[in-house]
Amino acid sequence: MNKNFTVVEQKTISVSSGQTLYGGFWIRAVAFIIDSIILSIPLTLISIPLLGYGMFPVISYMEEYNQTQTISPEMAAALFLFMGIIALFQLISLVVFWLYFALFESSSKQATWGKQICGLRVTDGHGQRISFARASGRTFAKILSYAIMYIGFMMAGWTKEKRALHDFIAGTRVIKNS
Repeated sequence: MNKNFTVVEQKTISVSSGQTLYGGFWIRAVAFIIDSIILSIPLTLISIPLLGYGMFPVISYMEEYNQTQTISPEMAAALFLFMGIIALFQLISLVVFWLYFALFESSSKQATWGKQICGLRVTDGHGQRISFARASGRTFAKILSYAIMYIGFMMAGWTKEKRALHDFIAGTRVIKNS
């Protein structure tokens, strides 16, 4: 019985453990959705009494306005109060958004809760933890990413190191945990 054997060359492919894996657009989007849900809880709890306090006086003047089609000084004052409350809520939201992202991304975890759930963290160009100042700059640089129709965020889908516009501005990377 003659058996023919073919010699097969075995190749081993090794991947360096030092290779950095970056967090791309979709995983970062999921992390941001998680963070948005988390942030919506305290902001909703703050907004309900604030907006209710400002809205009830306006509602009480609506019947008068419907009948007379004029705005009384009292109704104008109520509208002014309501607009001031909306502006205050926007300021509170901005501060909460800033502190959440800046404090968590500069912490020892280097990630918000959403990023932690998705296995991501924010680093500088050398993989090190970023300062609160740099995390703050990164957070405020997101305004530019929003302002240009979210293209700044989409950049994380097509740049080599999966960096968004605010990452370029702040000199940061979002990497996957090993």
